[in-house]
Amino acid sequence: MFRKVLLITLGCVCLLAGTVFAAGRFDFAIIQPGQPGTTVEAQPVMDELAKYMSEKLDTEVDGVYFNDLETALKYLSENKVAWGITGLTFFKSYSGKFKMVPVAATLPQGMDKDVWRLIVSTDGPDSVKDVSGTVYGSMLYTPEACSILFSGNDESSFTAEGTRKALRMLRKVNKGKVAGVCLDAVQYSVIKGSDRYMNTKVIFESERLPNSPVVWFGETGDDALRLQGVLLNMKKDPAAAGLLKLLQTDGFSPADGDLK
Repeated sequence: MFRKVLLITLGCVCLLAGTVFAAGRFDFAIIQPGQPGTTVEAQPVMDELAKYMSEKLDTEVDGVYFNDLETALKYLSENKVAWGITGLTFFKSYSGKFKMVPVAATLPQGMDKDVWRLIVSTDGPDSVKDVSGTVYGSMLYTPEACSILFSGNDESSFTAEGTRKALRMLRKVNKGKVAGVCLDAVQYSVIKGSDRYMNTKVIFESERLPNSPVVWFGETGDDALRLQGVLLNMKKDPAAAGLLKLLQTDGFSPADGDLK
C-alpha cells in the first residue's frame, strides 16, 4: 500500500514539474546594468510585457528586470530563463558563459544602431589618450566596455567606472569636477544642443554599434522562432503600442548581423 501511494505521489510530482517547465519555457529577464531606477520600479513594465507575451504565445510567461550587474549574474547562475533583452556590454562580456544567441534587436528612438560618445569639459584634452582620471558611463561596468568603445584599440589611460547617473555625472563634467562621461545615442540626444552643457565637448565617437539585443539562452529551436515572430510583429500590432513606449523601443528588428 505504501509503495502504491509513493508511486502515485512521485507521478504527481513529475507531472507538476512538467507543467511548471511548460509554463515557464518563455520566461525572460531584461538585464540592463547601469540604467537608472530600481528593479521594483521596473517590475510593472515586466508584468505588462509578460502579460502580452502570455497572450501571444498562449502560455504563462513571467519576467524580471535587473540593472545591477552582480545581482543579474547571480540570478542567471541560479535560474533558467528562456530569453532576455541585454545591454550590449553585458552580451559581449557574458554571451559565452550563458550561451546567449541573438534573435532580435531593439530600436530605441527608431535607431538601428548605437553610437557612444566620450565627453569632457571644453578646457579638457582633445585626445582620448590625454584623458586622466575617471570616466563614467552607464555601459562602463566591465573591462570589455572600453574595448567595445574603441573597437579593440584602447589607447586610453583613464579609469572607467559604471554609473546609473550618467547625466548627473555630465553635470560634474560641465563644472570641471569629473574627467569625462560616455553617453550612448539616446542619452546624447537628451543633452545635444542644451545650453546647460555648453562647457563640454565630444572628443571621441565610437563606430556604429549594435543596439541592445534580444537573446535566446541556449540552443534555438521552434520556441525561439515563435518568440522572434511575436517580437517582429509588435510594431504593427496596435495592442503593443503602449507597451513599446514603456520598453523605450520603436519595435524590434531581426538580430544585428554585427553581433558576434
